[in-house]
Amino acid sequence: MTACSTPQNCDLIIFNAAVQTMDESCSVVEAFAVCDGRIVATGSSEEVRSSWKADQSIDLGGAIVYPGFIDAHAHLYGLGEEAMTLTLLGTRSEKEILQLVRTRAGEMPDGAWIRGRGWDQNDWPVQQFPNKESLDNVTTAHPVFLSRIDGHAAWVNSRALELCGITATTKDPAGGRILRDAQGNPTGLLLDNAIDLLRAHIPPPSKEELRIGYENAVERCLATGMTGMHDMGMDAEDIRAVTSLIEEDRFPFRVVGYVNGRGDTWEEHLSRGRQVIGQQQLTIAGLKLYADGALGSRGAWLLEPYADDPGNSGIPIIAGDTIAYEARRALERGMQVCVHAIGDAASRLVLDAYEKALAHTESVVYPLRVEHAQVLHPDDIPRFAALGVIPSMQPTHCTSDMYWAEARLGADRVRRGYAWKDLIDSGARVAGGSDFPVERPDPLPGIYAAAFRKDAQGRPSSQEDIAAHFAVDPADPRDEDRWQDGWYGSQCMSREEAVRAFTTWAAAAAGMDSDVGSLQPGKYADFVVLSADILHVSRERFLQTRIIETWVGGSRVYQYERP
Repeated sequence: MTACSTPQNCDLIIFNAAVQTMDESCSVVEAFAVCDGRIVATGSSEEVRSSWKADQSIDLGGAIVYPGFIDAHAHLYGLGEEAMTLTLLGTRSEKEILQLVRTRAGEMPDGAWIRGRGWDQNDWPVQQFPNKESLDNVTTAHPVFLSRIDGHAAWVNSRALELCGITATTKDPAGGRILRDAQGNPTGLLLDNAIDLLRAHIPPPSKEELRIGYENAVERCLATGMTGMHDMGMDAEDIRAVTSLIEEDRFPFRVVGYVNGRGDTWEEHLSRGRQVIGQQQLTIAGLKLYADGALGSRGAWLLEPYADDPGNSGIPIIAGDTIAYEARRALERGMQVCVHAIGDAASRLVLDAYEKALAHTESVVYPLRVEHAQVLHPDDIPRFAALGVIPSMQPTHCTSDMYWAEARLGADRVRRGYAWKDLIDSGARVAGGSDFPVERPDPLPGIYAAAFRKDAQGRPSSQEDIAAHFAVDPADPRDEDRWQDGWYGSQCMSREEAVRAFTTWAAAAAGMDSDVGSLQPGKYADFVVLSADILHVSRERFLQTRIIETWVGGSRVYQYERP
């Protein structure tokens, strides 16, 4: 920029910084000026300070600045709800969980629901689904509902089954499964749409509980450098709760919301078209649907059966014609459809449906999306870019799943899993997310996983490491492929691509790339101050990077406090 003879007024100047703009050239500038929440100029410290006069000027002393991170797939209230339910993330055995339930039962009156989320049988010594009997031994005075880490399986006790009327004669709903013993009796495990048979009987949170949950979740997100996220499944009460917080100036965050499934709420918002509430603090952008379940609970829908469950190919949840119908309606109203698809059969179904919808659409304002796209057939990878469809993927799913994914998929098919680089090389832009609370709400581990395909422990690091910790065939001669340069490291993103997945590409996935995602004139001043430059810091020190400050719309909303 060229210095003006008479400085213009603005609200804020940030200077003496290393500002990674994440523009097309990854330009680095020293300073920027902000007016009414948006960046109005960038350049050297001298240029900006001589051209603009601000109410507040901040010398960052050479600190590193990046655009605020965006999580492209998560569940905001699910994160806030954790404080009100049992947190089972990180538990290592069924026994450990049962003790947590026993303690909670002693704190609650008889008849009150005990809820929790986060168990994963893949982390237990015996990797089998639990059953209702073990929960019954802890309490029959309380109905117990424990959601698996992915939200696609629920472990319940007999009291919960009784209250909901689920018996041996209850039929499996479409897109769901009630697991049963040899006599046909429910074991206490419900998969996918079968969970809805029970969830309808759990008392919903009050309006104030929703508001508290959302505020708690936003506070946690801001501390990770996140300035916005895409909420995959909001209902009418969620939208009202967030709107009320915005109206009270208690929501310093940006949410792109997608209505949870078909029904009255979707019809209402479809009729209105895309809505923006507040200063783009909430955008109602489209519809969220499910095509299948999850890989960990063997509900992901595969073209061929599971390697460790040969009679099972997963659970298809929705018809392709339904997806095509809703996608066409959404496109006509300038809205989006996002479909959860983890297995290769599910992703193909969604792409086929989108292709039909797009063939009858004159123009596309905002892109259609496939959420997760974890396992893809090679023929379907180039279809994303060809159709303009966004693969919205979660890098830490890969580094969480890698210990057992090959057992599910087999040594050949697993190589088509989490195929970030193949998608990018075909022309697609991968939007990065975490799916929190399934994973932790922290973009830096997501960027790390995308760039290195290693987990926080640095695994995999050697052939011996693979043999000790991974469920693979030790006789397979391709062991080196599994650990050199990360788990199937040929699918690593570059550092720049990994950062873009959580900034510019995430913004584009919601049609908001003209407003957020990079630090350029005209865009919101959503940024984060970091302790290290994540495009260049060593892999070994990457996860030591600290969030120093988070800013949304030119206002500081988080500051690290030294212990």
